[in-house]
Amino acid sequence: MLNPGYLIEDSFDVLVAGAGVTGICAALAAARQGARTVLLEPRPFIGGNAATGLCIHTYKTKDGRQVVHGLAQEIVDRLIEQGGAVGHVPLPDGYVHSVTPVDADLFRMETTAMLAREGVTILYNTALIDADARDGRVDRVLVCSKSRLGYLKAKVFVDATGDADLATRAGAPVRTGWAGSGAMQPVSMMMRAVSVDNAKACAALAEKPPAWARKKGVAEPIPVYFHGTFTRWNAILRELGVYDHDDHQFWTNTVWPDQLNFNGSRMANIDGNDPLALSRATVELTAQLQKLGAFLRANVDGFQRASFLPNAFVGVRETRNVTGLYELNENDIRIGAKFHDTVGQGCFPVDIHHPDGKSQEHIDIGGDGAYDIPYRTLVPKGTENLLVAGRCISVSNYAHGATRNMAPCMTTGEAAGIAAALSARGGNACADLPMNKLQPALLAAGVFLGEAADERRAA
Repeated sequence: MLNPGYLIEDSFDVLVAGAGVTGICAALAAARQGARTVLLEPRPFIGGNAATGLCIHTYKTKDGRQVVHGLAQEIVDRLIEQGGAVGHVPLPDGYVHSVTPVDADLFRMETTAMLAREGVTILYNTALIDADARDGRVDRVLVCSKSRLGYLKAKVFVDATGDADLATRAGAPVRTGWAGSGAMQPVSMMMRAVSVDNAKACAALAEKPPAWARKKGVAEPIPVYFHGTFTRWNAILRELGVYDHDDHQFWTNTVWPDQLNFNGSRMANIDGNDPLALSRATVELTAQLQKLGAFLRANVDGFQRASFLPNAFVGVRETRNVTGLYELNENDIRIGAKFHDTVGQGCFPVDIHHPDGKSQEHIDIGGDGAYDIPYRTLVPKGTENLLVAGRCISVSNYAHGATRNMAPCMTTGEAAGIAAALSARGGNACADLPMNKLQPALLAAGVFLGEAADERRAA
């Protein structure tokens, strides 16, 4: 039996589980509404995929109209001041209008400071174990840290785990993987290359015009984003055992002239909910990236003196999605649907890495190039004081290919944080939170609800 001195027992207005970009925005938003907020993170750092060097997608529609604002923009603005971002850089001939690379370490450090300034309690190395819930109401969650095991109570809970871990433990309905088969999109691992001549690397690898940006203190423009395939090296890569297929695609981004974040790994048939599968993927993807680094150093101009650092954890694209009061679907994305209960907009196209691990599919957003994210996708059916945000919101498999990316995750995170704080303050069930309270609070926080939002709310 544990010594009572090691037990956790505390109460909050809002509890946010998961401190990736979604949870960071949720916790910041809740705290700025005056809620006493706690943020749980099983890793010893926050930031999720943004702390791996993954590029943030995307703030602007195909015609260049910015629809992602609020905390997502504030964080980028703060990073620009520190040299950790270069803004939203146009991508010629790209599948998106612009890209937003950020420095992984500066992202982590700045958001840590922001949370501290707002008084958010961050519990690092703290795993969510279980939830006590009855009749759709979550009373408390069981958590475990290095030396403590115990319960945390809150008035409202936000699941920002990406995997719907809290919602699942609370008994909310979820879909796992692709409807019917349960298959999931492949997992990947980011790699950082340092001591790179980025201009030469870009000239050697890019198959389409890259995104170039200028940065204070750097004399020449930097190729901050480029992508392509390894087709011309298929035989070498097969001989080295890097990939089991030809024409592998890769993406790079950076805010520095001598570093590259490399998204060039992939592994299929991994269940991101299974710790044994994720552990196996960590071993195999680390080995894959070590081989890829050796290949780049030996065969590609610009990498001759480079060192390669595979990331510490696996990036997961798809696991569970809750069944919410509304499921955003493929048609909604294709037509750029608008909803009366919008909490923000997304403009990243559907990006499906098919479960076989060998192909991809993009579906552009129709209409004006942006779709609304309805509040109902954040509310799991049959729950009273639980919201979800980020990768695990209520969407179909194809719509998930658009909403799983970091910019829409930050938008839903901020919306869930504000909604949770308002529900905690007013004693509302989350499903009953009036839009005439939530949407003005979102607008006051700088969240863009769409150019016709006022008309839709009045209708």
